[in-house]
Amino acid sequence: MDPRIFEIVSAKPELVDKFPDWMLSETTENELRNTEGLAIVEIAGRDSIAAALEAVKERDFKALLPTIAYTGTEFGRWEVTFKKVDMLKEVLSKEGIKVFDPIVLGAPRFWWRLCGRYITHLFESLGFYSPCVGCHLYLHAIRIPLARKIECGVMIAGERESHEGKIKINQIGVALDTYISFAEKFGVELFLPLRQVSKSKDIESIISQHWEESGEQLECVLSKNYLNVDGDVIYSESDIKRFFNEFASKEAEDTIKRFLSPYDS
Repeated sequence: MDPRIFEIVSAKPELVDKFPDWMLSETTENELRNTEGLAIVEIAGRDSIAAALEAVKERDFKALLPTIAYTGTEFGRWEVTFKKVDMLKEVLSKEGIKVFDPIVLGAPRFWWRLCGRYITHLFESLGFYSPCVGCHLYLHAIRIPLARKIECGVMIAGERESHEGKIKINQIGVALDTYISFAEKFGVELFLPLRQVSKSKDIESIISQHWEESGEQLECVLSKNYLNVDGDVIYSESDIKRFFNEFASKEAEDTIKRFLSPYDS
């Protein structure tokens, strides 16, 4: 793993629309702008790799730009994520699809405002809070300035509505619809090729290897916060809608507009 990347994921600076030259040079930036059939792919765990592989089957993508985002809540071995990018390169190069070197990005202060700062307020006003719903909005939103910077109109993500019947509140239908419509506001399509895939065996079929869900990837210190002590999912779809409509979407939109102001002026 490049020590320069290790330094970034350790310090977690605000890295959204301006990148070091060794990560995104002017030459590479121009190449990305002029690459037909380019899509940004969100890299995290198993489902994101499967989404990239499924996306190139469903659409005529010619090149992918992997992006790895940090929040401030991760722990584990970062090098595993980058090894999966190498795997993606190896597989897709045989099909004539170029996979660029990954871009690492994040804005922990943005995550804090969206998922941490207003916990008490959200409990008082909505009677509901979970960082996971705002976090996934953050993870999609944080890539939008890069997409606009390189004039790329598609982001690929591995979100799924059901995981062998298990519910993840950050991936229920209303949440996925919100992420999609949020990206559309900025002229970017959020493409979810695995949205209706439920079974793990179907994911493993796409990636052609055994890979347990949530295995070989970073973990989060807030994982499973919306489960009760018996492991049951506790949520209200109406509460999640209110979370987006009355708070998170506006907060995220204002932040992304600030990042985009140099390009929109």
